[in-house]
Amino acid sequence: MGATIALAQPTLPVEPGQEATVEVTVQNNGTVVDQFTFEIVGDAGAWATADPPTLSLFPGAQERTRITFRPPREPSTTAGIVRFGVMARSREDPAGSTVEEGALDVAPFLAPSAELIPRTSHGSRRARHELAIDNRGNVPMDAALEGLDADRLLRFDLDPPNVSVPPGVAGFANVAVKPVRAFWRGPAKSRPFQLAVRTGGPDSEPLLLDGNFLQESILPWWFVRALLLLAGLLVALLLLWVLFLKPQITSSAAEALVDFGFSPKPGSAAGNGGNGGDGGPDGSPTPAASGLVTVTPAPSGLTEVDGRLDTTQNSLSPTSGTLSITDLIFS
Repeated sequence: MGATIALAQPTLPVEPGQEATVEVTVQNNGTVVDQFTFEIVGDAGAWATADPPTLSLFPGAQERTRITFRPPREPSTTAGIVRFGVMARSREDPAGSTVEEGALDVAPFLAPSAELIPRTSHGSRRARHELAIDNRGNVPMDAALEGLDADRLLRFDLDPPNVSVPPGVAGFANVAVKPVRAFWRGPAKSRPFQLAVRTGGPDSEPLLLDGNFLQESILPWWFVRALLLLAGLLVALLLLWVLFLKPQITSSAAEALVDFGFSPKPGSAAGNGGNGGDGGPDGSPTPAASGLVTVTPAPSGLTEVDGRLDTTQNSLSPTSGTLSITDLIFS
């Protein structure tokens, strides 16, 4: 008992996303009427259907059923030879069920897609983008990258310039965009460009991605305003010092000297080097002390001198070999 089956075509080519059909002839070798159910086993079983799915045959009779394969157009559909088996399962004699083997020749296909992130970048000297390349085909894909600028105002640094992407996986590349010439001031300038992704050789039609580089000036727009504001602040601080702070500091210092018992020589003026004082040891006039005074009486046997010490006009030379300076006040 049992049955015999035969495939009209042992190897069947098929394109992912389309369908292919093969006829299967079944003969009942038993002595009773039998019903045969068809089952497709193997890796291609999920893609197959039988029409009709069952046949009832008299002894010695034969009929045909059609097996249709519909492999999906997805990366999981492996390209190449995919083997399968058509089983005719007998209801009357399960042990007499039989299997005939065949093969599908699944064609390869490419389905690339790419995205530029971000689409618009900005900077004064360079900007960065990231290129994502998806391989939605069923074979490995080699993508060659190229930057296109019709105005030749930009340079491109692609890292890497060639990307290998397995099926169902995304590959990435860094894209640096640099202007040929920079400018110091002015509004931002738009620099459109394109990235070409070639996946089928140098003669194939590339996948083009539009991008834009917004080139900015080296000096930001607020730089001049900040510079003017800083200059105004410095002028204000200088006027504050000259008109208010310096006179107050000078007056406070003079009051502090008076509080401690110090007093300038008559006719002296701070910082002007005017003449004043009692003169040197020989009675000659000496410049004003400009705040240089002695406040302690000279020890016995020493001469007391008030006035400015000047190395060119009023030098003091000790007569007995010793010069005693009691107090120095600097103004």
